Amino acid sequence: MTMHTTTPAEPATTTERRVVLLMGMSLDGFGAWGWSPPAASTPDRDAIHDEIRRQLAPIDTFLLGRACYQLWETFWPSVDHSATSSPFEKEFSHLADEMQKVVYSKTLTAAAWRNTRLVNGSLTDDVARMKRTPGRNLAIVGGPTIARAFGNLGLIDEYRLWAHPTLLGTGTPLLGSDGRRRDLELLDVRSFGSAGCCFHLRPRPVQR
Repeated sequence: MTMHTTTPAEPATTTERRVVLLMGMSLDGFGAWGWSPPAASTPDRDAIHDEIRRQLAPIDTFLLGRACYQLWETFWPSVDHSATSSPFEKEFSHLADEMQKVVYSKTLTAAAWRNTRLVNGSLTDDVARMKRTPGRNLAIVGGPTIARAFGNLGLIDEYRLWAHPTLLGTGTPLLGSDGRRRDLELLDVRSFGSAGCCFHLRPRPVQR
């Protein structure tokens, strides 16, 4: 089973591309690196990998902030050629390399990783332009700062939150910090044992 042959859970194309927040978080609301916690058992981690394949099938673009982009640019391209990498890590390394990537930064001056576009200007304008163009959905995959910026601007159409059974106690809040209430509709929740749960939600329409 590979990410390129997995049957999508939903149609790969829609009338308008959606922005999906697809990230891990601790139970106290901080961004957590990765979709599975380090303590997850092998069977639970394998189940997560199958679900991640399913969730990535309708995605053709990764949206990243500067810090996460620089980490990924350094780490993921080499994973595919490492003898110590797991089969899933090699698979994701190839997918991340082939995926279209957009990095949002006010300070970064160049982005050398293939299939990467750097945006120094308006995040809102860039997302609006991409949603008007044909393609699959857009996934915010790293890190919590850019996820919070999207949330504060009301640009997230769908949440797929991987909640780790962990209390970090400190970190960067993932889901917004502007003091505004946001009501979400819970579409689905799945448990992965020692790896925690995945919540599928979408924003409720604002009541006027």
